[in-house]
Amino acid sequence: MTMVRRFARYVSVAVFAAGGDWLVFALLASVVRLTPLIALMTARIAGGLISFLSNRYWTWSGNRRIALSRQGRRFVILYLFSYCLSVALFRLLTAVALVPPYPSKLCTDLSCFVSNFLVMNAYVFHARDGLARFLVGAVRAPSVGKPSPRGRGSE
Repeated sequence: MTMVRRFARYVSVAVFAAGGDWLVFALLASVVRLTPLIALMTARIAGGLISFLSNRYWTWSGNRRIALSRQGRRFVILYLFSYCLSVALFRLLTAVALVPPYPSKLCTDLSCFVSNFLVMNAYVFHARDGLARFLVGAVRAPSVGKPSPRGRGSE
């Protein structure tokens, strides 16, 4: 699948996930009357779940052979970073810059949009080994002229 087509699918999933996120945010902030920050934190979890499942099964459907647990772990790492970034930015915008909650949420969501796609494409839903295996492999790489662990000389 081309990068353009994958990005188009990602955008459609993002709209779907953002719709769920915003619906939960609006219900919690306006109807339940939770504080906007708590509403945002809860809504981001709902949107993240929609995003992961939709992207796994539609945007990156060709990579389903990769274990759900591996993709799930990778997504959680990305999501934790993105979650912390969005909460901190939302808090900065609403408490320091005094921007109203809905425009703050929009700015927060847009700030994570493109970077999340790039990380999902290059890491979360990619077949490559994880960072830990890469680092272990780099440390164990044979020196020039010494036989490798598989019995072949380095080239």
